[in-house]
Amino acid sequence: MSTTPDLEIMVFNGVKELLNYVNNQISDLEKRIKEIEGMMGDLKVKADKYMALMQMIEEIVGKGQQLPLSAAIELTGLKIIFDPRPIDEYEALDESRKAMVDRLSALTKVRDILDVISKKLGDKAEVPILVELKMGIPIKVIFRSW
Repeated sequence: MSTTPDLEIMVFNGVKELLNYVNNQISDLEKRIKEIEGMMGDLKVKADKYMALMQMIEEIVGKGQQLPLSAAIELTGLKIIFDPRPIDEYEALDESRKAMVDRLSALTKVRDILDVISKKLGDKAEVPILVELKMGIPIKVIFRSW
């Protein structure tokens, strides 16, 4: 088993090509984040109503009582939820959105650095480069030849 999970290598013809790749990743993430936020907005009302109902039931039944929840099983690290509660869906969306926002922030910082490199080096930066990515984010850029 690898000690460096989620690493991959990509080859680009130059910084401009890598910059285009990063810009496309940023655009895709921004679009997906907006979609998730829309889904979260729709679910928020249901989740709030569900939580209010659960609080009322806990007050009636007592906090220590076990309340029936949606059925969930875990198979080799994959959690499968049947008949999810609105809060289950909302939390899954929110967790993913936060991770995507973090990734977007990292990609934006990489883009800013690549912009500086591209402007400072100009055509000199247009040589083959090897890029190591971790979870889709460039973490190492190797200029292969000058």
